[in-house]
Amino acid sequence: MEKIEVRELAPPEYKEWDMLVEKAQPGTIFHTSQWLEICRDVLFRDLRIYGCFRNDELVGGCPLFVKNLKGILKVGSSTCNMTDYCGPLIKESVISKKSKRVQETHEIFNALREFLCGQGFDSIHLVFSPGLGDIRPFTWNGWDSKVHYTNHLNLKENVDNNISRKIRRELKSATDAGLKTRIRNDSEIYYGLLSMVYEKQKMEPPVPREFFDRIFNLIREKSVGYMFVSETPNGEAVAAHLNLYGKKCTVTWSSALNPSFSRMGANTLLYYNEFLDLQSINFEYMNVMAGNVSRFADFIMGFSPEVVPYYSVTLDSKKCSILKTLYKSTHAGTE
Repeated sequence: MEKIEVRELAPPEYKEWDMLVEKAQPGTIFHTSQWLEICRDVLFRDLRIYGCFRNDELVGGCPLFVKNLKGILKVGSSTCNMTDYCGPLIKESVISKKSKRVQETHEIFNALREFLCGQGFDSIHLVFSPGLGDIRPFTWNGWDSKVHYTNHLNLKENVDNNISRKIRRELKSATDAGLKTRIRNDSEIYYGLLSMVYEKQKMEPPVPREFFDRIFNLIREKSVGYMFVSETPNGEAVAAHLNLYGKKCTVTWSSALNPSFSRMGANTLLYYNEFLDLQSINFEYMNVMAGNVSRFADFIMGFSPEVVPYYSVTLDSKKCSILKTLYKSTHAGTE
């Protein structure tokens, strides 16, 4: 096979990048230039999209957000706030022989890894999408790895056969309270609910209001998702899910709940009715991103999901490793 060339894409090439995202099975909405540019603009990140080319054809690549920490460390990460995974991807192979497909994947990822290692980063962190599990070109070359989890709810199954007694009780509570669900794409409502969640914890939301305004604009313009809400009989929204469309699934990307209604089953009703609604659409499963925080994972287990691993890799320079160790030693017991 011809040698893989890796270089940074210029903005006029982002349309070609989006075509790759559409064709690549691990490609997600988080990889699209529209999503990445929202993160760049609102979160003030330096965005770079690196492309892997074979004979001038874009066959793979990886987005990276770059920042300079206090003028000491140059750090690159494929994720940022509200974007859990957005790592390397490759074009779907037309090769039928499995060993050849693995070889092709490794050639692209090895070229990408070598290129990134030559860009002067003190730390590089890449989070692969669920479904792309072969990270050996990185781990075989000294990168540290970590496993993360998400949850898949199979839309071909009967949800009533899978829910726990606790979920049934919460659904009854929601019904007794007269809660209803519907689609309601309103960023003001969503950010208001999200702010309540963080105010209770005496924290600021992870992103500003503008971030969600831009996401809702993207949802309206590109039809890439919707907001589903639970409402009281008088029309007050008390819980909401932001759902994004994938190739074979919907992604329950972000959720918010008015803490005053936490015992009324509003969130449970959302998941249950979403499942029923999505069964009439051509999706295979719901990807519920609630597998890495114990209380969220415990809740969603009441719907009997398939727990799906995905992976991240990290490479730190010696300087970065020393500073991390120093930070941990000086902040021990304070976090």
